[in-house]
Amino acid sequence: MNDVFGERASDVASGMKGGTKDGIRKGDVKKGDIKGDIDIDIDIDGGAARDDCAIVTCHAPAAILWDAADAAPELVAARPALADALAALRAGMPAAGRIAPFDEPAAVRPYRHLRAFYLRRADGVLAIKGSEIFAADVEPHLRMLGAHRVEFPGRGRSLFSALEHFPLNEQKIPLAMSIDEALDDVQAAAAVQRAHLARFGCIARVPLPLVAIRWPDAAAHAHLARLAPLLTRRARRAVERVAADGLGALAYHYPGVAHRVAHLPQLLAARPENGWLARLSALTDPAATIDGWLELLARLLALGFLPASVESMGVGHCIDTKNAVIDGGFVDLGSVCRAADVTDDRRLLETLLSAIADLAQTCRQFLLGDTPDVEAEYRNPSLAMVMVLNRLLPDLAARVQRLGGADPRVADMLGTRPAAGALAAELTRLGLGAAPPGGHR
Repeated sequence: MNDVFGERASDVASGMKGGTKDGIRKGDVKKGDIKGDIDIDIDIDGGAARDDCAIVTCHAPAAILWDAADAAPELVAARPALADALAALRAGMPAAGRIAPFDEPAAVRPYRHLRAFYLRRADGVLAIKGSEIFAADVEPHLRMLGAHRVEFPGRGRSLFSALEHFPLNEQKIPLAMSIDEALDDVQAAAAVQRAHLARFGCIARVPLPLVAIRWPDAAAHAHLARLAPLLTRRARRAVERVAADGLGALAYHYPGVAHRVAHLPQLLAARPENGWLARLSALTDPAATIDGWLELLARLLALGFLPASVESMGVGHCIDTKNAVIDGGFVDLGSVCRAADVTDDRRLLETLLSAIADLAQTCRQFLLGDTPDVEAEYRNPSLAMVMVLNRLLPDLAARVQRLGGADPRVADMLGTRPAAGALAAELTRLGLGAAPPGGHR
């Protein structure tokens, strides 16, 4: 796509009915009121009676980039009820009229879901990611990101805004998806689901990708034209590179609304129970959730996957607090890679250890919330993290051993051996204590 910061098109921003500052008015929902660039009937309830959310519109894509029916037909066969939804998505991708949170019978955008919303069905939800470029309130949300200052470890608030963070640190387009990001997400999720279905005979509790699309150039230009004046020159150049092939979107099925661990403070704030764990237990079963995460991670490893790749470090792992779902699943699988593709042993070890550290941090925050870490005089690790790792590691290792099939290097790392003879060699594998090559430090 040439001239990514081209003239703004006047016909791409979809309208919406009025609402409140926290969501949309109850009166905005009525039957048969989905409308947009094309008139289609999306079976958001899997055949059940439904109310249609008035702010959802549908927009014809310029191209279908990935289609589960062609790329992963066995996944569609495993969920035949999704066939009608997939056909509708090919004709038009839904877009919510606002980025502000809302919760209605037919659709919901939870707190801090700036790039995704969910269409409710009897069998779960259809997650739509990347259609925010059509929202009526996209400009104030871009300005909000520009006003938010990012915190750096040890320095506190910086002059660096969240709007700059996404293109410069994550190579992402604020409130939009690049073609590469959309394809990475659906292809990684499909690889995991296909392997899981082949070995375990069922769909995993991760996204089941349905379609990835490219938006018409007019819609992409309009969003980028809104974004350009808010960016520094360096960030703008990064966006130009990332958006060179256009803007995209994707849709996937998930068993329920994907509430993440990072969003629990908001979810639990109004609950009447006394104490974090009591409020959490009223929302979900903590033990079942952690068991789900452990089993899912063990299965990923047994299937030859790592939950994160080096390029996703600091950008987002599927098992960190922003992507671990409180029902025991994971979302945003673009970070997943095949262990066999990581040929450098040190890099594989670092990647595996970072996944374990992320899972431990996710479990700690899930169970304790924003409670200050139990440190005493110990901070690396804290006492809380020692306790979490003490329970997680043997459990994970036993599951991986029981399942079998993991990359031999992963199995070796998780295997049991006397610490006295193993630690020195294993720390050396991380490059610790070795003289730097080349003479420079």
